[in-house]
Amino acid sequence: MASSSGHRVPRRRGSVAVVLGGIAAGVLGTSLHAQVLYAGDTPLPLGAAAALLFSAAVSVFTGLWARSVLVSALTGVLTYVLLGLFTLDLLGGPLIVTGTASGVELPVVTAGIVWLYGQAVATVAAVLVCAAVLRREARYQRSHPESVPGVAYGTDPGYRPGPGSPE
Repeated sequence: MASSSGHRVPRRRGSVAVVLGGIAAGVLGTSLHAQVLYAGDTPLPLGAAAALLFSAAVSVFTGLWARSVLVSALTGVLTYVLLGLFTLDLLGGPLIVTGTASGVELPVVTAGIVWLYGQAVATVAAVLVCAAVLRREARYQRSHPESVPGVAYGTDPGYRPGPGSPE
């Protein structure tokens, strides 16, 4: 897997980033999403907003760590798949509540809907941020080839050995 900056990234490293990042964002975000703050009588799903911010940050981090926009996208997709599983009644009740049979719109339902459907927006935002950062880094490295990692220590044309250092 080659990244936009031309460095080779082992596939295993990217796969590990996707799996660990997706699971972390899905599980930790789900545990956070139902936190609701009240401003008077108005419920504000701040937990869902924080979970989306966390999920986007995890996707950006994994993409930049693996130097791959695809890894960022796959992390968000895996998180979304986990959220879909968390809405199912698999273990006696869903972890993310997105609707009620009574038709009453509870604050936790709003938080669940924001968390579930907002994940798609968070993934797209994370991919755009990751792509912009990697593109900017690649452009910088093309214009400054002396800063490319992997150049042996002391081979910089401006390098001057200090006092007491071996020649």
